[in-house]
Amino acid sequence: MTAVPTLYRVAVSVLAPLYRAKLYLKRAPTREIGERFGKSYTTVRTTRPLIWCHAVSLGETNTVEPILQGLLAAGYALWITNTTQTGYARVGQLFGDELAAGTVYQSFVPVDNAAVIERFLAHVKPVAALFVETELWATTLAKLNQQQIASILVNARLSDKSFHGYQRAKRTSRSMMDNLTLIIAQDEDSAKRFRQLGATSDKIRVASSLKWSSKTNPLMIRRAMRLQEDWQLAPRRVIVAASTHAGEEALIWQAVQALPNARAVLLIVVPRHPERFDAVAEFFAKQTGNAVPRRSQHAAPSPQDSVYLADSMGELGVWYALADIALVGGSWVDIGGHNPIEAAVVAKPIIMGQYTQACQAIVDKLHDVGALQQAADAPALSTILADWLARPDTAAMAGRQGQALAKQHQDATYQQLAMILDCLDSHHELRVATQVRLIDNAPPPTQTDGKTIIDDFVP
Repeated sequence: MTAVPTLYRVAVSVLAPLYRAKLYLKRAPTREIGERFGKSYTTVRTTRPLIWCHAVSLGETNTVEPILQGLLAAGYALWITNTTQTGYARVGQLFGDELAAGTVYQSFVPVDNAAVIERFLAHVKPVAALFVETELWATTLAKLNQQQIASILVNARLSDKSFHGYQRAKRTSRSMMDNLTLIIAQDEDSAKRFRQLGATSDKIRVASSLKWSSKTNPLMIRRAMRLQEDWQLAPRRVIVAASTHAGEEALIWQAVQALPNARAVLLIVVPRHPERFDAVAEFFAKQTGNAVPRRSQHAAPSPQDSVYLADSMGELGVWYALADIALVGGSWVDIGGHNPIEAAVVAKPIIMGQYTQACQAIVDKLHDVGALQQAADAPALSTILADWLARPDTAAMAGRQGQALAKQHQDATYQQLAMILDCLDSHHELRVATQVRLIDNAPPPTQTDGKTIIDDFVP
């Protein structure tokens, strides 16, 4: 185990009480606070070997879900942690039956404090830990290494911006690279940056991004077709603005209003975070002069409505299937862009902003086949929208090109799952060998009658 730098430990010890106070101020549930600080957890009832998986939020949870399904099928149980409320809620949607059956457990992620992490690990007793994309905590990784629990960074990415941030804390970054067991990078650039931070080549693998594993959901498509008919959308063109953040709705609305035939367009807005639903509804009510129909109120858009608020969870696939053109948010503000593949798998032409560093490799591939265009501002967005709306055949061809590309990469789940299972097997063998050496080198305990006790080792 590589020790955690003292400065990092001091910083965490100072910040932890402030974080607790923040949770109290926002009136977080007692259960959530207890889980984050290692005070209370659900009782583990399974006899399966258990793997801990941490996915920060909604996007990471959706991304890793195929891997988790594969691990369940392989005979493992899961303990899934999240940082955000949206991620936590998504786990409940995806694994409701498994949570009830006791093969999946969930909690909020414990803070990166040594005592808290020790309590968490003592309760969960994981055989391995998975961290999705770039979620690294120095103390957590050190404790996992100390207890010989494999730690695997899944679908790992490291943008140039993040890399330079980690470089500024060289000792902490080096400790994390040393304590990780396996890094599955989603592209060669990320792999190179992990090596530059100190990860040795023997623990780095490269595989296609799990985001390519998004699949067409027939149920979502059927629901979209039903809404198309019920809402009588046939004469109109539908633009879906998905996973939007503050500031993006105004830019998108400006672009749509500048279209030559804006009245023939229905804009469906899907905000990224539920806590913004009401604010987005108020914004569009001011812009249109009318209350905005909302999914949460089971409202349907009238022919006079220009905006519809899709303020529901777990239905993004429906809205993409309903779209003529998909706008993927988190890309007109400096978030880094959300996953465009969910739109590509249902053959939708895609537009994103200039901030796509979180998914740049995917954006580049979709752009190269003509499935995705980028627009830096409202006028540029309006120009692309107008072109694709005026040439529906061209837009449809762009969507099909993206769909074909997505199909080419859908072996990503199998690639990364195979690497994870191989790592688990190798790590188990290493643990067995280590324990055998300890037994061989230890002085044998004796009974009072002088007979040697040799306990069978159970791996």
